[in-house]
Amino acid sequence: VVHIKTGVDTERFIPVSTEKTKELKTKYGFSLDKPVVLHVGHLNEGRNIDKLLNISEDYQILLVTSTLTKNEQNADLKNRLQSKSNIKIIDDYIPHIEEIYQLADIYFFPVLESGHCIDIPLSCLEAAACNLPVVTTNYGAMKEFKGKNSFYHINSFENINEIIENALSINDISSRKSVLEYDWNNAIEVLSR
Repeated sequence: VVHIKTGVDTERFIPVSTEKTKELKTKYGFSLDKPVVLHVGHLNEGRNIDKLLNISEDYQILLVTSTLTKNEQNADLKNRLQSKSNIKIIDDYIPHIEEIYQLADIYFFPVLESGHCIDIPLSCLEAAACNLPVVTTNYGAMKEFKGKNSFYHINSFENINEIIENALSINDISSRKSVLEYDWNNAIEVLSR
């Protein structure tokens, strides 16, 4: 029996230059003056998405929601999020989803309750593969990343802005190194042994 961890495509989800990040921010309508905080996933209460409302106006927030569950979105929550001027929601299909990660400055994963996400969230792996700092709860297997460079674990959302600010102030971001073992090519290699 071989345990294969969730895989990520580290050839598609790659870090890009600062210039490319700026180009993508402009392409998707973001200012170059404020960092972009990203979350990708379902728009429902169980995912704790309302915590995006607690993030300071000093940041631009991008929420990309699943097109597969568009009809299951919580309308009240969506309205509350859209009422904040610094939150942008994209709920349409994006053919080059890697660009969304590449334009972001940091990834935010607020899920706490089991059953609202897979054990190792693919979005966290994709963000890290693009070398973004990842602010996460101790949800599921995200505990495995505790203490790894560029992963910031939160127990409370009270100081979320401080944690984001701290994560963005670090110049040596190396979250990508922590997820290379999850590359699909590695999984295939393990199976072929």
